[in-house]
Amino acid sequence: MRPDEKIAVLYIDDESNNLLSFQASFRRRYKIFTATSAAEGMGILNENDVHVIIADQRMPQSTGVEFFHVVTKAFPKPIRILLTGYTDVEAIIDAINQGEIYRYIKKPWDELELQTAIQNAYEIYITRDKLEKKISELQKANDELNRFIYSTYLKYYHQ
Repeated sequence: MRPDEKIAVLYIDDESNNLLSFQASFRRRYKIFTATSAAEGMGILNENDVHVIIADQRMPQSTGVEFFHVVTKAFPKPIRILLTGYTDVEAIIDAINQGEIYRYIKKPWDELELQTAIQNAYEIYITRDKLEKKISELQKANDELNRFIYSTYLKYYHQ
């Protein structure tokens, strides 16, 4: 990601007033995508690179936890934040334990708390991305080393 590029955030909520409020609060700071359903959110994920996904827990066709369960398999990289006005404690604990969400924030959200959560989530995203690249580099170096050792072995034992 380029240094001047904004953090891409997808916010899914069936209440359009919440989406408008989120956009108004964060549009200057982040690249915002909004969706009113899990299906619409998946469409956005299919077409855009997103760093952080925020989803409301209570939506008509799918809960935020159910959505994250699907997203984790299809799009494992974005960091997930659950936002809800309700306390579905068991579902939230279950989602956290399964590693499907990074953070849980209550509605109405505190702007500073949400901004900090997005920033921290993005830092995790970047760290994981760097780690994946390093692992790939190490695997390539290891493969080259193995080829060198094998060729040396062949030369030494088959002379």
